[in-house]
Amino acid sequence: MTFEARLAIVLLYFVLWGFLGLLPWTLAAVARRGRAVLPALPIAVAAACLAGVLVPIVGARDATGFLVSIGTAFAGGVAGTAAGVALSVRLAPEDAAGRAEGDDDA
Repeated sequence: MTFEARLAIVLLYFVLWGFLGLLPWTLAAVARRGRAVLPALPIAVAAACLAGVLVPIVGARDATGFLVSIGTAFAGGVAGTAAGVALSVRLAPEDAAGRAEGDDDA
């Protein structure tokens, strides 16, 4: 297999893992109605890619390892989304955090 083919496969893995990290972030964005979730996006995608790449590094490089990496990428996306939202809520100014849920300006 040529270098270019291997590179394309690895890049497609990262695209898949990044997409799997995007799914939990999207669900959190819908559930929170967009409040305090935007800073969590890069954290969720990076956590999903990191979790997905750890599986082949540990040694599972067959079809089972691929399926396990899909599950760990999704779990990493969930953990990254939760951590990013928690961090964003903690860093939010007090006036925005203390606002009631039904007080939308728009």
